[in-house]
Amino acid sequence: MADILSQDEVDLLLSAVTEGEEVAEAATPQPADMQLTAYDFRRPERVSKEQLKGLQSLFDAFAREVSILFPPFLRTVVRLDLTSLDQLTYDEFILSVSRPTSLTVINMAPLDGNAVIEMSPSMVFPIVDRVLGGKGATLPEPRELTEIEDRIIQRIVMMMLDCLKRSWDQLIEFDLSITQTESDPLIVQIVAGSEMVVLVGYEIHVGETVGTMNVCIPLLVLNPILDQISQQAHFMRRLSPEQSSLTRSIIEGIVRQAVSPVDAVLGQARLKLSDVARLQVGDVVQLNTTPKEPILLQAGGCPAFRVRPGRRGEQSAVQVVSLIRQ
Repeated sequence: MADILSQDEVDLLLSAVTEGEEVAEAATPQPADMQLTAYDFRRPERVSKEQLKGLQSLFDAFAREVSILFPPFLRTVVRLDLTSLDQLTYDEFILSVSRPTSLTVINMAPLDGNAVIEMSPSMVFPIVDRVLGGKGATLPEPRELTEIEDRIIQRIVMMMLDCLKRSWDQLIEFDLSITQTESDPLIVQIVAGSEMVVLVGYEIHVGETVGTMNVCIPLLVLNPILDQISQQAHFMRRLSPEQSSLTRSIIEGIVRQAVSPVDAVLGQARLKLSDVARLQVGDVVQLNTTPKEPILLQAGGCPAFRVRPGRRGEQSAVQVVSLIRQ
């Protein structure tokens, strides 16, 4: 049978508890400037500010690499802008993706695990149209990619992976590869839905069209190198205004010395292949321009100026009439 406390023992315990609470309250200071912040235990932020700064610098470098590599390939101005860097669960990422879309699963070797690159239809179809010789037209309504379009996007993603390797090469030597492509985000399950991921959002400009791209990397994949990323952010420093101005002038000087091919296009014509096959010496092909109107001058394969053809001395020449703004 359990022991039963007497009334005196109960009073003694109550007095001890009361005194202990008073001492504890007296010993706990309450600063007047204390600020409380809300914390959601369902979405714990596991990446420190230093690590986020390091990740931002790495993904900024990736955006610069893409902006340099793609313009010659797509024959137009391409710019990739980093718009967001967030921590959220994988379920929240998947549920935020519209359908259909272009999802590519990337093996992040030598890291253990996969990442996902998601490209919106407003980005994918203008790129496909340009690769196939068009002007980068968008579709009125998104649809799933055909087999040929899927192969083109895989090539585009492989070029992006090369850019990612170069932008991270001081931290880790990636051996990236494509493991899966899908149009339905609910099919792609690289980690459990409750796992935290780093979601990097980009806005991509391809000529006059604008699309979005997301890079989703689980924290489980990044954990082995998070400390190195924070150390890299710690040693990063901004250039002083004098150094920044000097660096800019040096880069401008190098760019001005670069050589670019310039072609004057007198005109164009569209013929059927059967008509081309029947062409003979002496045949005349009518162009889509007239002698009085300006012709197109291309620099590096891109339209740059409207010009008038003529001669200067014994050489053919053109006179610039207007600038073509991209």
